Amino acid sequence: MSKNSFAVFAAALLLFASCATIPAQQKAPDWTLNTPKPDAKNTFFVGYASDPNGDVAKATGDAGANMLADIMKYIGVKVSVNSTAEAKATLDSYSANIRSTVTSQSNNRIAGFSIKDKFVVTDKKTKQVIVYVLASYATADLEKEKKRIADLFQESIDAVAIPEAQGRSLIESGRYYEAVRKFVEAVVAASGSDIDNADIKLERNVNNARNALSKLRFDTMGVAGYKALVSQPFAQPFRVKLVAGEGDAAPGVPGAALLVSYQRKQGTRLVSKTDTAMTDQTGLMSYTPPPPDFVGKAKLLVRLDFQSASDLLDRLPAKYEAFRTSLSDEFRSKYVEIGYEISSNAKNVSMAVAIVDLDENGAAVPGGVVQSSLLEALIKQKFIVRGLPFDQSLLAKMDDAAILAALPSGGSFARFAYGAARMDNVRSEGGTFIATAKASVKVVETATGTVLYSSEKASTGLGPDEQSARRAAYRDLGLNALGKDLLASLP
Repeated sequence: MSKNSFAVFAAALLLFASCATIPAQQKAPDWTLNTPKPDAKNTFFVGYASDPNGDVAKATGDAGANMLADIMKYIGVKVSVNSTAEAKATLDSYSANIRSTVTSQSNNRIAGFSIKDKFVVTDKKTKQVIVYVLASYATADLEKEKKRIADLFQESIDAVAIPEAQGRSLIESGRYYEAVRKFVEAVVAASGSDIDNADIKLERNVNNARNALSKLRFDTMGVAGYKALVSQPFAQPFRVKLVAGEGDAAPGVPGAALLVSYQRKQGTRLVSKTDTAMTDQTGLMSYTPPPPDFVGKAKLLVRLDFQSASDLLDRLPAKYEAFRTSLSDEFRSKYVEIGYEISSNAKNVSMAVAIVDLDENGAAVPGGVVQSSLLEALIKQKFIVRGLPFDQSLLAKMDDAAILAALPSGGSFARFAYGAARMDNVRSEGGTFIATAKASVKVVETATGTVLYSSEKASTGLGPDEQSARRAAYRDLGLNALGKDLLASLP
């Protein structure tokens, strides 16, 4: 039976009860048909329900639920899948207390709420019973409860409105970078909300984030041609400014988190290392990487760090994938590359070289192929370098102290490169001989004994016979494995 149909039925039964002369049936009070209007202190609620089997207790409980519905209508909240656990728990507790007060007529569970009267109507023919319950609620207490509960359920609306407002405020103060994060927070909140026009608010904040992003750009301030010497500190820091808008007068964006990537040597290749930085109050970033450990051209990459915003976007439901992808792409587009060149002063410093070639058994091999090949590589790059006759037994042992002690006094070279190259193995495959050799080489400063370079390298050589394969392995060690590494590493 619908609520309206039940109300008509109940009114008819009340009318019958009011007109009946049966002593057992008390006349229905007026409040059962007309809920009392609020007075100076109280607001009144009436709950009613029936039970076809004459169960007064059950009907009373249902009347409490009916009254609760009217109270909830007054308070004006509803539970959704996005309501917080705290809000749901609060409402559950409040509802349970209302029902309990109705069924037990206890007046101490909720401040200001009490049961004033109860009326029961019984249909003697059908045994159906209708229970009416009148409650008064101190209006001041009711309004406090309404505000308390409404504040909890306001969170789903605030989750969109507050960060959106904060984002707009940040833009007004020139903090475009921080504004993007706030707009993304509003986007994600709207994506899981049942607030009115949630999709419209989501798209609006996507556009807010895009507009903020479109203003951001890096300004290198016309500085180019950064240079450094290998193993030496950079003479000046890299400087770049994050601005909002076009033109030279575009204001700087303060407080932006940045990721700065530069290259470092790892084995025979270059790898990227990343550090964090932040723009100052003028939007300027000043950053000095560690002293470079290789020679050549490189790039410093500076990009805006939107990782926290990207993590939020990952929470968007699948139906908003297009928005997530477009914003993520725009995040990645906010970077600048600054080229720089690393050179070595080594070619201007005189150096002597002494390297012994050894066979598999550690015996010296005549010819000095590794040494001559290394000299060839260095001379080609205009190094001041020459070969130095040296005790091969000392070189074979790589006894640093003994080698340095054996250096001729008053030598005309400032650096000494020394080492030993040992043949590892030679094998034949399909008529081709393959030789593998390894070398250990150091470069020291002769005046102080300071080690400037230390490395172990390996190389392979091919040949139609064993001897040519051995020579090819030795030559590749000196010309390429050692030569290129020294050119890229020696300060």
